[in-house]
Amino acid sequence: MIKMTSVASISDIRFGLYAQPDPSGSTAYLQVRQFSEDGRLTTQADEYININKKTEPHLLKGGDVLFTGKGNRLFSWCYTLTDHPAVASSIFFVLRPDQRLVYPEYLAAILNAPQSKAAFQQLGSGTNIFSIRKSELGAFEIPLPSMQQQKSIAALAALHQEEIELSQKLIAEKRNLYTAIISKLIK
Repeated sequence: MIKMTSVASISDIRFGLYAQPDPSGSTAYLQVRQFSEDGRLTTQADEYININKKTEPHLLKGGDVLFTGKGNRLFSWCYTLTDHPAVASSIFFVLRPDQRLVYPEYLAAILNAPQSKAAFQQLGSGTNIFSIRKSELGAFEIPLPSMQQQKSIAALAALHQEEIELSQKLIAEKRNLYTAIISKLIK
């Protein structure tokens, strides 16, 4: 039987940074609009901030998991060190998992799972804007299988995302081809 554990017991949860973007900034300031509906980073940062003593603790570290806590799009994403230096905006919770217990990409995959999203939809509140409280996210329980199983599940989730991306590109190419053929036929 797989052990269940709360998100707070396997990760540190904090809020993203609220900051005014600075055109001379050098650190990406991540916003929800840069991500697809299913939590894939789709565009490069278009806003930046400068790092100082106040903002430095908010720099993302490899394995940090961003989770949208507000708004109509619910997803999580795992930051890797191959990405540019970045800070998450205040729309996100930043989870810093204890990597001895949980594989970061697994945590992101489980939080993105349809079952988790359905549970969060029931937990969320707000009259106009959907939001999840930090305490609700922290109390949310996830299965914690062996590290090897976590890595396998994360790899499956990554392959699933790649397949979705390829399918979407194929559909777009088919639409373009159809449009080109129709255009030639009616000229």
